[in-house]
Parts: sequence; structure tokens; C-alpha cells
Amino acid sequence: MKLEKISKALSDKNRLQILEFLSDGQRNVSEVADRLNVEENLASHHLRVLAALGFLKNDKKGREVFYSLNESRIVGLLRDMRRNPKFKSILVDSLKD
Repeated sequence: MKLEKISKALSDKNRLQILEFLSDGQRNVSEVADRLNVEENLASHHLRVLAALGFLKNDKKGREVFYSLNESRIVGLLRDMRRNPKFKSILVDSLKD
């Protein structure tokens, strides 16, 4: 997976808010849109970007799609970043707060 796509996806504050919101459990598009105070089509776009990168899993229940974090993918990304000395120091420093 290209680092450029990941960094672009994670540089958007709405996408970071979505990841934080989903850390409390699975949500549908309407709940995400309400939380971000945006239209559902924009929330859906952000969710598709995160899902395409493997950061989200989705579960279709009837006509609704519920999204949750793909924790193994996020942990894998952090593990890969930890192997790089510069990223490791950034991660270590960020965990001190």
C-alpha cells in the first residue's frame, strides 16, 4: 500500500474524527454524518476512502451498512511505522501526551 495514499487519507480531519468515533463501536453512515455535522454523501465518501485502505470493516444489515475499525490493519500500520527510526520516534513522542 502506498504511503502517499495513507498519508493523504489520514491528513483529513474528518477521517481522523471518523476513526476516533468508530473506536467506540460500529456506526452507520447517518450516525457518522451527524457526528461530523456533514451531509451523508460526504460522510459516505470518507468512509469509502478509509475502507478502501483497509482501515474499516463493514457489515451490511438489511439496507444499512455499519462500519467498524479494522484493528489488525491499524496495528499493522503502526507496527510498520515503528520499524522506521523516524516514525518510531514520532510515535513514541506522541504516546507521551
